[in-house]
Formats: sequence, C-alpha cells, structure tokens
Amino acid sequence: MMESIFIVSNGPKVPKEARTTIRKQAMRNVGNARKKRNGNGRVIMPQMPHRAKAAEPASVPSQSAIALTLSGSSSSTGSSSSSSSASRLNTPCFDTIDWADYDEVIPRDEVANAILISQSLCDFVFPDISPLPEYERTRSRFGVDLQSLSLLTNFNVGKSTIALLAADPTRLASLLDVEQRSYLKYVPERYGRSACLTAATDCLLARVRAVLAPNEEHYATCNRLYGKALHALQDAITCDSSNMDADVLCATQLLSLHELLDPSRDTAWSHHVQGSARLVRHRSASRFHTDFERALFAAHVGSVVSECLMNNTHCYLEQREWSALYTSLSLDSDVLTDRSPLAISLRVTMFELPGIWHDVGEAVNGADFDEIWPPTAVEARCRRSHQELLDWLAQYHAHSIRFSFTQSPPSELSIRRELYGSALECLAIVKRLLCTVCEPERRPLEAETQTLAHLLLDLQKQPGPAHSWLFSGHELGVAYTILLTKDQWADTLKGRDSHDAKIAVRTRYNNWCNTLRMPG
Repeated sequence: MMESIFIVSNGPKVPKEARTTIRKQAMRNVGNARKKRNGNGRVIMPQMPHRAKAAEPASVPSQSAIALTLSGSSSSTGSSSSSSSASRLNTPCFDTIDWADYDEVIPRDEVANAILISQSLCDFVFPDISPLPEYERTRSRFGVDLQSLSLLTNFNVGKSTIALLAADPTRLASLLDVEQRSYLKYVPERYGRSACLTAATDCLLARVRAVLAPNEEHYATCNRLYGKALHALQDAITCDSSNMDADVLCATQLLSLHELLDPSRDTAWSHHVQGSARLVRHRSASRFHTDFERALFAAHVGSVVSECLMNNTHCYLEQREWSALYTSLSLDSDVLTDRSPLAISLRVTMFELPGIWHDVGEAVNGADFDEIWPPTAVEARCRRSHQELLDWLAQYHAHSIRFSFTQSPPSELSIRRELYGSALECLAIVKRLLCTVCEPERRPLEAETQTLAHLLLDLQKQPGPAHSWLFSGHELGVAYTILLTKDQWADTLKGRDSHDAKIAVRTRYNNWCNTLRMPG
C-alpha cells in the first residue's frame, strides 16, 4: 500500500518527488471517472458552428494563437517545457499529465492572461451556452457590463456632468454597479437585432473602457466605433419605416451617454438630447406601452429639463399628456426609489420650472415692461409652484419621520438625499423668481432664499453616497450664485421713481440669471 504523504502549510518545503506523488494520487480517481463516463478520458469536442468562424479575431483568438500564447507564457521554464506544454493542448487525458511540471509559482500577470485566453476559448468552442452569446462576447471584449452604467441615466445627469467627469475621470468608477431602474437592462436581449442599437452599444462600451483604462489603442477604437454608430443611427432615422422604432430612440440615448464621457465635443450631448426629444414627441405620449419604451421615456426627462433650464426655454414635458405619462410610471414599494410617487411628484413639479423662468424673463426684459408690470399671471404661476414645493417638503418630512425608527437601506438614503437637495434647490430659484415679480414681498422672500442657500451648503458637509457629485454640483451652483448676488437683491428701491425701480429690477434679475447659466 502506498504511503500517505501530507503537506504542512507552515512547515518545510516537501520534496518535489513527494508532491508529484500526491498530485498523481489525487488525480487518479478523476481520471478513472472520466474513463468510465466518456471513453478513456477523451474530452469530446463539439463541431465548430459556422458562425463562430466569423467572430472577430480581436475578441476570439484562434487555436494556434492560443497555443502560441500558452507556450510563450511558460518560456521561462526552458524550451523542453514549452514543447511539452504545446503537446499537452492536444492530450487532454488527465492520466497523461505530468503534474510535476506545474510545481513552480506562476506570476500574477501570466495567470490573468491565461484566464482571458480560457474565457475566449470557451466562447469560441461553446458559443451558444450563454442565453445572450452576442452581447456576452461584446461585454467580454470591452470588459464592461452595460447594466453597471445605469446611474448614468439618473434624472440629475446633465451638462455639468460632462465638466465634472472631464475634470476627474475617476469619478466614473463611483457610478458603476449602483443599481437604478433603467432601460439599459433591456439592451442585452435586443443586442444584435438592430444595427443602430448594436453599434451604439459597442461605441458606449468602448468609451467607458477608454475612460477607465486610457491608451491610444482604446481611443482609436472609440473613434472608429463612434463613426460607425453615427452612420447607423442616421440611416435608421432617415428611414420612414424604422424611425418610430424604440431601438432607434434607445440608440440615440446610448450615444448621449457616450457624449457625457467625451468632453472633446462640448455640444454633441445637447444635440443628442434634442434629437431624443424630437423622437419622443414624434412617437406621441400614447405610444409608450412596453416596459422598455417607458424606461426610455423615464431616462429621457431629466436631461430634457436640464437643457431647458440652461437654454431658458419651455419644456414640453409640462404639457398635460406628458406629465400624465410620467406620473403613470410611479410604483409603490416599501423602499423609496426614483419611481416612488414621492420622487415622481417632485419631478412633475420641476417640469414647469423652465417655462415659469422663461416667462418671468420675458416679462422683465419685454418691450412692454412698463405697461404690464407687475405681471399678475406669471406671479400666480410662481406662487403655485412655490406652494407645491412647500407641500412636497412636508410630505418628505412625513416620510422621513415615518421610517425614522427603521434601518433604511443605502439606496433609500441616497434617493432621499438626492430628492431633498433638488427640492431645496428648486425652492430657492422659485423664491428668487417670486422676488422679481412681487416687489412688496421681496425682502422677506430674499431672506428665506439666503437661508436656503446656506442650507444647501450645509448639506455638502453631511456624509453621502460616493456618487453624490452627480447632484451636489447643481446645488452648489445655485447656492453660490444666490450668495454672490445677495447685496443686489437686498438693496432697497426706496426713493427711486417707477421707471428707475423697474430698471433696477431688470438689472439684478439679469445679473443673477447670467451668473447661474454661465457655461462651465
């Protein structure tokens, strides 16, 4: 009977012959089982599917390339070891393997390389095991899962996000794998069916890889795939039979995410957001039925509101049919999410803010300024929005108190912080607009506005999620501009005639707006 040999992890190194004996003994049962199961230990290799041969060489290495790579990785053990390794690729029977050749410690980079090769070989030999083989190959190629980017579809993502990521690209890592309901989860199952969606997915994943692991080759791949994606999207949009398809809208939104990560084209993001808005309106509110279509609409609204605020234009989402569609997306759950009624109601209130702000500006700077002042219709809309925000804050505080004795998950705490900051930010803006059109109440309203600005600054000192920079940038911008223009808004207009007082109102309003909308 063969003597049993044991290895003590913290003892002296066991002789090489003993370790060889242990390995052979350990593998004997495995080899015998394989002989009984499928004939003398032979690994039965399936025939290559025809479409596997057409796979991209960069992502699926050939068998000869794999053999060369494996033999090259073991070149440090000598030429005899290299030839032995190459021959073992064609001899998969475990009983014939000399495990003594694997005694040395393999460097970490060689292990990583071998893992990548084995993954590629599995994809090559067994391409249909995965339920989504085409997407899985693409994900493996770029090393990025599309669903890990779901936070890029957050309501607060806007033009300021481009500047923040350009200043510190490592911020992107804080967004990865943070779960949020998003249309991105539906893309893998649609990948490969639509040319424009597939090209846009490739383009986005390549850009994310280039941001996380920058090098010239990755950037060159980005540029090539970007051009391909643009051509595919243009062809789909100009085709009357496909421009209403949800995949075309999805491709447009995927490319807008690409533009968030590419600061070299500063207007491209706005163009894609505007194009997405045109496609959504072209479909009409009555044509968003499936979960995929409704998720596309939900991801689209935040960027539209952001663009309208920056460009001082009305937002089409304030129209009744679009507000009703967004309200219908609300989902009750035990945990607060971006689809909870509390979140949906705040954002519906925000849909009206760009239009109110635009109309206040038109009244202040219009040629008939002297005749129509004060603009009672605009003032009434400001007061209604002001009250809606106060009511929302009361609901928010009630929700927080109701769950104060339970331990809330990090996802709920994150959305609470995000919504609360957005509400304070919007309330501060609405108070300034109300100050503009209601001079008798300006001074007490301005004091409240200054208090809100300091509260927004205090929020930044509290602990928050790693991705809080997505919304804290907006809050800081609003707070700083309010504090910066404090003296002008606190100035009394007593002693001035009616015309001079109105000119002063116009001047301070425009100075504040220009400071807040200043690019960068």
